[in-house]
Amino acid sequence: MQLLRDLIIEEINRKGKITFAEFMQMALYHPKYGYYNSDRALVGRFGDFYTSPTVHRIFGELMAKQLEEMWRIMGKEMFTIVELGANSGWLCYDIIQWVKTECAEFYGSLRYIIVETNPYARKKQKLLLNSVGSADEKVSWHTCAKDGFSFDKIHGCFLSNEFVDALPVHRIKVKNKILKELYVGYNNGKFIEREDEISTHELTKYLEPLQVYLKEGQEYEVNLDAVCWLQQVSHTLSKGFVITIDYGDTIDGIFRENDVESTLRCFYKHTVNRNYYERIGEQDITAHVDFTNLMNAGRSAGLEVTGFTKQSHYLIALGILERLSNTNKDIETILKAKNLFHPEGMGNVFKVLIQHKNIERPYLAGLRPLSSLTM
Repeated sequence: MQLLRDLIIEEINRKGKITFAEFMQMALYHPKYGYYNSDRALVGRFGDFYTSPTVHRIFGELMAKQLEEMWRIMGKEMFTIVELGANSGWLCYDIIQWVKTECAEFYGSLRYIIVETNPYARKKQKLLLNSVGSADEKVSWHTCAKDGFSFDKIHGCFLSNEFVDALPVHRIKVKNKILKELYVGYNNGKFIEREDEISTHELTKYLEPLQVYLKEGQEYEVNLDAVCWLQQVSHTLSKGFVITIDYGDTIDGIFRENDVESTLRCFYKHTVNRNYYERIGEQDITAHVDFTNLMNAGRSAGLEVTGFTKQSHYLIALGILERLSNTNKDIETILKAKNLFHPEGMGNVFKVLIQHKNIERPYLAGLRPLSSLTM
């Protein structure tokens, strides 16, 4: 998108160079031209990637089952679900449909907030949810800014699926045993990458305990926005849970799987590339989530770790295999749902982190050992 490209070039010319986080922020979230504020389809067959809720409704139904369990643990009080990054709204739709059909008592205690700044996405979500009776009284739309969310404190659960991976990241590289940051410059009609000193003290503090992992020439992405986001979440959550589902791993896993190469990727029409400076505003840019960072940031903000596991483990523990055994051998359903938990599909690369606040040692079925299940 030429207009967005020109705006980024103008910002580089004004400053001399910008961090990759600044570049990514403009490419994805510019109010008018950013990828996530566009009116094009981002998810699904005609988009750039699939998400678990768009693979099959069973994902949303199992998440609804998990939320109902949390509601019971919290004493069946009024329960607010806050979803971040709702895309076309299918996760909200499937959750509300299941709760309304399967648990009338929970439905009476439920309200649902979608945090969405994109007016086109809001319109799609509202069109979809209008087909669910009572959606108007159950679902509301809000925003999030640097000073926090546009709603008051809640009891309930913050829920995100593939949200954190698209937050802007700083890019770090080890050169001659010294940590350098990769900046974006512009010269001779093209974007260039420049190595320079670390841009902020917050990065230095973040990287200190990680230096044992970093090797010469290795690149690493630092998501400072994820820390700020969790602080806002904890501030707004009086009591309840935070469910974060995304692709990534603990810090050990990230460095084990990505010896020197970074995890930064672009997604365009279901293909993966590393051409970050092409199709600006027209392709997604993501990096693997460092769940160790989320756990540590959460503890600092008052969120305790309930559990951390693979999506495959989580969905099996929630009963996906039993659900599929009751589909009358519907091959289409089985094949679609299999992608959600198969190791070669979404099962191993996607992880589930659950945190809690002001709840004493909660036990959740989705985090139980698979050895405890009776098949």
